[in-house]
Amino acid sequence: MVRERRSFSNDFKKQIVESIVSGSATQAELAREHRISPVMINRWNKDYKAGKFFENVSSQDMARLELRIRDLERLVGKLTLENEMLKKIRDLDTKEKKDSSSIVTSRDWDQREGGAR
Repeated sequence: MVRERRSFSNDFKKQIVESIVSGSATQAELAREHRISPVMINRWNKDYKAGKFFENVSSQDMARLELRIRDLERLVGKLTLENEMLKKIRDLDTKEKKDSSSIVTSRDWDQREGGAR
């Protein structure tokens, strides 16, 4: 049984690789979804980094810059989430410290001792 060899357009290859680079999907997920070998997707990724999916041959630098921008955008998103989590932890810790370190005045002391006036 001979399978017919499939061919994919450069736009499709570019879309697959950009999904992986942006982090919206993994290589394995896309390979299963489209029934493509992960090795083939890896080859497309290398070609993408080399700038082969762009119209101009001189746009290789542009391809590298776009790839770098996507990597940095993903890093910014990750760091933003991490920063928000740390702020929430800090706020919880600050609240606990405020609750446990209240200033004791003579009135507060008397109330604790049961001698409220």
